[in-house]
Amino acid sequence: MVKLDFKAIKSSFKTRKFKYGGYAAMLTASVIAILIVLNLLVGQIPAKLDLTHNRLYSLSKPTVDLLKNLKKDVTIYALFPTGNENPVISEFIQKYAEKSSHVKIKYIDPYKNPGFVKKYDTSGSGIDEGSLIVESGNKFRVINRYDMVDYSYNEQTGSTNVTGLTIEQKLTPAILYVTSDKSPVLYELKGHGEDTLISLGISSEIEAANYEIRDLNLLTEKSVPQDATAVVVISPKTDISDIELKKLKDYINGGGRVMFLMDLLKDELKNFNSLFESLGVRLEHGIVMEGDNNYNAGNPVWILPKLESHDIVNPIDLNNMYMLIPNAQPIVETKFKKRTITIEKLLTTTSNSWLRKDLNSTSLNKEKGDESGPFTLAVAITDKADTLNAKLRPRDAKIVIVGNATFLNAQFSKNVPGNLNFVVNALNWLQDKKDTLQIQPKDLTTFRLNLSTTQAMIWSVVTVVGIPLVILILGLTIWLRRRHL
Repeated sequence: MVKLDFKAIKSSFKTRKFKYGGYAAMLTASVIAILIVLNLLVGQIPAKLDLTHNRLYSLSKPTVDLLKNLKKDVTIYALFPTGNENPVISEFIQKYAEKSSHVKIKYIDPYKNPGFVKKYDTSGSGIDEGSLIVESGNKFRVINRYDMVDYSYNEQTGSTNVTGLTIEQKLTPAILYVTSDKSPVLYELKGHGEDTLISLGISSEIEAANYEIRDLNLLTEKSVPQDATAVVVISPKTDISDIELKKLKDYINGGGRVMFLMDLLKDELKNFNSLFESLGVRLEHGIVMEGDNNYNAGNPVWILPKLESHDIVNPIDLNNMYMLIPNAQPIVETKFKKRTITIEKLLTTTSNSWLRKDLNSTSLNKEKGDESGPFTLAVAITDKADTLNAKLRPRDAKIVIVGNATFLNAQFSKNVPGNLNFVVNALNWLQDKKDTLQIQPKDLTTFRLNLSTTQAMIWSVVTVVGIPLVILILGLTIWLRRRHL
């Protein structure tokens, strides 16, 4: 029979070993209890920290500012089958509701509510599952599911990959559109073989910036419509008539706003150049080639222009974007211009550039007869209002001229964000709008850590041998110290 020595047990509680061991056990229990309580408290806090690359789940400052000042109620309808909601889109649009009490999120099953979806299908082509409908009052805008992502196309494999999220890029302008009392109207000049915003594949981006696009034929219209915010001329293939020239001049002289994007043609468009010369500039016939490899994209005719200081290009520079202008023609200032006219350079080349006059030449090197740079590829022109006669010109006339339109082709505008940003910024400048929505796509690029063989070996030794060895030495030291307590 085993007898318990209660006296010995009692005295063991008074030893130094028990005291230190008790303190250690109590400290361990306290730390565990504190961690459990903290974990429970943190779980109740709704705030989340976005540690993703490019702040994937965070709203940009322009969006936050817009939501903060929102005065009208906005409803975002997410078209998803019940129980099959997209978690990325759901979490992102919820951020809008968290920032403003005026924003409500509603999920609609398009298969159970076909009548509801049909109300917003103005084109009759249907609205895809996964799309969003933004509505305020009697205005709405549909954001197609495929417009909420950026794609890249692999020519070798023929496959497409999602490279970025553009949810915020589409959703914020849509909220601005449905809550605005009036949208600015852009008139596209027609009748001379021009490209259009639709044919270039960028009409949705321009409409997303809150612009309404209409056609303009100056042969049938008496003048540029009074509701025109600006007129856009994109790569005309033939010249305007004398009648059209007069109507454009009258519009500009009355304080009109125009953007000309002019591609190089075999023959000069004399009436267009006559209009430009009345503004203090002209288009020089020839192709600009850039010899500085830091300012071309591997080919002298694919120019990465220098961004000068101006409201149109400053946001592009601040967002670390660049532009790519192919086959550009230079813009040259004339010797004489009106005192009221101010010409500001937007895009320029380096002193290593040259102008190729012989359009039949295929050489990529500077040849005899080529003119040396630098050259100007885009300008912003302001013709001051008439202070003595406000009826003659009540406001400043503003004109943007670019010696190229090809930079807006899908090949460039979809892969070089700065190109499209330039156009949107130019349109905003033309209408004296400074609160532009500079929202960039959320990049989904995965960044890998590439290690050399030596680096991999060093880190293997550190993790497999070094760290366990340090822990072993620390543990042995503590054990030896406590062993003699």
